[in-house]
Formats: sequence, structure tokens, C-alpha cells
Amino acid sequence: MKKVYLIFILNFFGILSAQNPNYKKSIDSLLNYLQEKNAFSGSVLLQKNGETIYTGNFNKFPNSSNEYRIGSVTKIFTAIITFQLIEEGKLSLNSKLNQYFPNIKNSEKITIGNMLNHTSGIYDYLQWEDYYSKKNKVFSKDEILKLINLGKPDFKPGEDSSYSNSNYVLLGYIIENLTGKSFEENLKQRIINQLDLKNTYYETSESEYGKRNISYLYNGEKWLKETDTHPSFTLSAGAVVSTTEDITKLMDALFNGKLVSKNSLAQMETANTKAFGYGLQIAPFYEKTGYGHTGRIDEFHSTVSYFPDDKLSLVIFSNGNTVKLNTIAIGILSKYYRKKYIYPDFSKYESEISPSTDKFTGVYNARLAGVITVAKFQISKAGKNHLFLSMYNNGKEGEKRLLIPKNKNIFYSPENDAEFDFTFNKKGNVTGAKLTQGKQSINCKKTM
Repeated sequence: MKKVYLIFILNFFGILSAQNPNYKKSIDSLLNYLQEKNAFSGSVLLQKNGETIYTGNFNKFPNSSNEYRIGSVTKIFTAIITFQLIEEGKLSLNSKLNQYFPNIKNSEKITIGNMLNHTSGIYDYLQWEDYYSKKNKVFSKDEILKLINLGKPDFKPGEDSSYSNSNYVLLGYIIENLTGKSFEENLKQRIINQLDLKNTYYETSESEYGKRNISYLYNGEKWLKETDTHPSFTLSAGAVVSTTEDITKLMDALFNGKLVSKNSLAQMETANTKAFGYGLQIAPFYEKTGYGHTGRIDEFHSTVSYFPDDKLSLVIFSNGNTVKLNTIAIGILSKYYRKKYIYPDFSKYESEISPSTDKFTGVYNARLAGVITVAKFQISKAGKNHLFLSMYNNGKEGEKRLLIPKNKNIFYSPENDAEFDFTFNKKGNVTGAKLTQGKQSINCKKTM
């Protein structure tokens, strides 16, 4: 659910070779390797022409279920219902937000289309600094609307694109206003019952948590149970629970004209420069173009992609991982299409690793040109020689990312594909770190 900085892109170059006749064994080998390395717990499903060609359950934890929180994959359902209402003449892509919520900043300029493809500029309420510490409480509609209006707009409507969960929460409220029914009722009547999705539902309370999986955070030594975000906080942007089987059935129905018209589907596929369509994200792999969505809520991660030319669906749900699902998806598709794939390397150069990580803990300022602070983050201890990274919110607990030791001074974040090279003064005290992500680097100063 949190803002995605590395968009779901499986973008490599080359020509696809023929399907690998031994792809099932190859995929099993990859996923078993990742599970053994504490890099993945979850379920995987591949379908072609609506028929299952590979399924794998790699859930590491006791009392596991086939049901997972799917996070922002919920947005596919919300977009489908929105386009159904457009086809019924109750709404249009050009309808203005101020018809429904005039108090939202810039609502007189924001259209339904802007919200669907994240060009509205509306502040993402999941960036609220108290999110992590208060995510398990029950939220009212008024409280959610106040949070959405809490921050400044990112840009003027239509002038840029930035992922915002607020867009889809507001779309859910508009669906309820137009139909006189709850979003849950609309979901059941318009999609779940139509497709007989037996294990898909809109979560509404803590009493339903026991039916699905629990998510876990790995600390470098053991798995820690993650606190659940209450579904009243994520709503039509992320409160659906489902299975890999039901989501492949959804994608097959969507791309075969069973839920919206061809024109509506074509609109859903139309992407802006940030790869956001009107409810779908672009997922290219070699010369193939796939459509789908990614999701994250707590330590649940999800990836869904459908390749129309091959009528191929790939769904990956995880309740605990240290490797990005995008990396796993590339591996699975590479195994299926017989393409070269290098396994993630989990070696840690143990002989060079410091026996204590206490010296690294503290608060750091990321500074441009050594002057302008662009972010504050906190480094804390994890298991063994690992660290946790979280945004610093004035002493409040934040969402954690694992940092894996590469040597005694360098740690790596697989979640953000970033490297932290800690710096020291002459007395051996940590003074900061050089943060590198791709070709970009920024210096960080330790302040506390």
C-alpha cells in the first residue's frame, strides 16, 4: 500500500525463446532456493488460456492458508466497478471530484480519470507520519477524509503522475454514493458473485483475520509477526483478501470481455509516462506487454500480471519476503520462457562483518549538497549482524526495511535496491553514510 518508488517493470531486451519444457522443475528449484534462504514465503500460480500450468505453495509458516491480503491489487476491482458505472451512464472519466467531495483540495479540477491513473496530485494519506504506529485502530470515513486533506497536493491535476492511495479510497466512496450500496456489496454483486470467486472478500473487521495468512518481517535471524493494518484504513484501495486462483480467474475474465467492454479495457490499459494505466500498471517482459498491479500491506506483497498475446497470467502472493516480488516474477517468467536468469546472491562475507551493530544505530539526515535535508531515517538493530531502516517520525515507530550486511561497513537494502556505506571519524565513531541507489548517491549525516 505504501507509495511504490520502483514501479512494477519487468523490462529486459531480447527475443523470447520457445517455452521451456522443464519449466515446472526450474521454477520449483528457484522458489525452493528462495524459501530456504528466508527470501520468500508465499504462493505462485501460472495460467495459460485459463488453465493452470504451474502452482506452488511455498508458505513457510504454520497454520498457513491459501488466502492473502492483496493490498493494492484491490485497485483493479475498484477500477472495474468504476468503468461499469461509466458504461451505465452514472459517471464519466471527465466527471469532477467536487460533485462528490468539494472539500478536497483542487477537487474542481480533478477528474475521475485523474484519480484512476494517479494524475490527480492528491496527497497520499498513507504517507501520514503516524501511519505505522496507529494502523491497527478503527478509522471512520470522516477521519480518512481529514487525512486525505492533511497534506499539500503533489502537483496541479493532470500535470504529473504520482501514486496515491487516496485516489482509490475516494473512488470507493463515490461508488457508494452513486449506487446507494456499500463498496463491499458492489464488489460481491458486480464481480465476486458473477465470477464465483469463492475465496475473495472485502475484509471489514478483526474477526476475519483468522481466515487468512499472517504476515511476517524477517530480522536477519528470525521471522517476527507483523501487526495488521485495520481494513477501515485501506478500504477500496487495499482491503481485499483473495487467492492466486481467484485473481487469475479475475484477470482472465477482465481480458475476455466478461466484466467491462473492449473500449473500457482499452482505457484501463492506456498508460502515462509512469506506467500507470486507468486501474492497471504496465508489466513488460522482453517484447511482451503485460498488464496488472502490485500490492503491499503490512508484510504482505502481491504481484499480478496478464500477457494478452499469450493469454498468460502470473500471480505471486507473499506473506514474508526479503527479495522484491518483481525479482521473483522475472525469475519465474525467465524459467518459463527459457531465458538466462541469475539467482539472487545471499552470501555475506561473514569474516569481515562487525560483531556488533550498536555503533550504526541512530538518526540520519539525507542531505543534498551537504545542506538541504531531503529525508530523515532511523537505523536500529535487527537480528544477528543485520539492521533495520525506517523513516524517522519524531521518535514514533516506523515501517521497517531490512539491511543485510555485505561487509563490516556496508549494508544492502533488497527492498529499495540501495546500499549504505557507513563513514567514520578518526576515533572510529560513525558519522554518517553514503546512500547509493542505482547511479545516484547522497550523503547522510548521523545526528543522534
